[in-house]
Amino acid sequence: INGAARGAIVMSNVFLASAFIFFASKEAGCLDEQDEPIEDCNNKVHGFTPGALVTNIAVISGLLSALLMPVIGAIVDYTSYRRTTGITAATLITIIQAIQIGSFSSTWYPMLILQAISGFLYQVLVLATYAYLPDIARVIGEATMTKHTSTFMMVQFSSQAIFLVVIIAVGFALNTDDASTARISQAINCVWIIICFFCGWYYLPERPASHQLPEGRSIVQQGFVQIWQTMKDININYKNSLRWYLISVVFAEATVNTFTTVSVVFLADQIGMNGTEIGIFYLVVLLSTLPGGLISSFVSNRLNPNHSMKLAMVTLLIVSYAGALTLQKDGFAQAGVWGIFVGICLGWFYPAENLFFSMCLPKGHEAELSGFFVYSTQILGWLPPLVFSILVNNNISQAYGLMVVGVFFIPAIGALSLTASWDEVLAEVGRLEK
Repeated sequence: INGAARGAIVMSNVFLASAFIFFASKEAGCLDEQDEPIEDCNNKVHGFTPGALVTNIAVISGLLSALLMPVIGAIVDYTSYRRTTGITAATLITIIQAIQIGSFSSTWYPMLILQAISGFLYQVLVLATYAYLPDIARVIGEATMTKHTSTFMMVQFSSQAIFLVVIIAVGFALNTDDASTARISQAINCVWIIICFFCGWYYLPERPASHQLPEGRSIVQQGFVQIWQTMKDININYKNSLRWYLISVVFAEATVNTFTTVSVVFLADQIGMNGTEIGIFYLVVLLSTLPGGLISSFVSNRLNPNHSMKLAMVTLLIVSYAGALTLQKDGFAQAGVWGIFVGICLGWFYPAENLFFSMCLPKGHEAELSGFFVYSTQILGWLPPLVFSILVNNNISQAYGLMVVGVFFIPAIGALSLTASWDEVLAEVGRLEK
């Protein structure tokens, strides 16, 4: 049920980002009297071009996550406030979503700042929720947990799809502009997540601390000490497998998350799509992840999850470059075709990444390394959007900015190439069947 709430939040952000670009462009003087974009407008607002300013949301939330997630992880592991942490994050997100219903030309900038904070709170919510998974797996068994994990993903997927269909339908029915579509999206999202969060956290129990805090050490200190100790343990004991996988995840997740973020800016600013059209694009992407999942399963079984994950990243890199180089202004139909291939690649990448992790996770270390995995996805989440923002703010084409973001896939692919053979990977983590 929490997954259903998260799915709606992710999709509501798409419409909100489109509205922020509209508001920023209008204040910068990049829209004419009919609110149509003015060609080659490089005006700035609050020191940034509209596209760069909106991209900075991901930069700020990424920096907050990289700096504070170790502390949040320590609170979840070393205190009995796991449930409280999740409920607090869910409540604050809901409050921000409700406030953002009031996104207008006079209020959009404070709403933009709130969105950066909400992005960080979303990661806190994910961490608090995922902390329950190892406990659930121990109770119901690994085989049953695998089935439930698939169910969790389908719930979030269905939530995203249904939410998109509802907002797109409302947008078409009422013929709303980007700002009105975003306000409607936020209003519906508020009702949606209040129900889902209440039901989800009502049934999740309080849990005692997983570990005892060492004497004389604060939660803040222990958070960073634990991260350092986990890194050393991985580097010594799993240097041919988990080490290279997690290094790859650091770059791959930063790239994929940035790609999905800057795509909204690229489609709105560069291609000229409105909020409803961008919603349709993401619906196409979402539906296309289904055949992508089938490809991921096929390639992982025929080869192995390592090769499957590398091929998924190579394919997504090619697809992103193809879109950046070929999509033109008002190319809505072409963007839809591009969305199909983007969706296939994302549907291929995430299952391969999760399968790799589940198969190279040493038994008895599930809880510790699951938390470290979540942190690994956030360490460099701020860097690719920062690079994109700097380029765009210096009047470099967003198409080239999108291509530079894709470069971060190269170290991710390189790290996976340094792992041992698949059988050696399984043997090192104690999961090779004899």
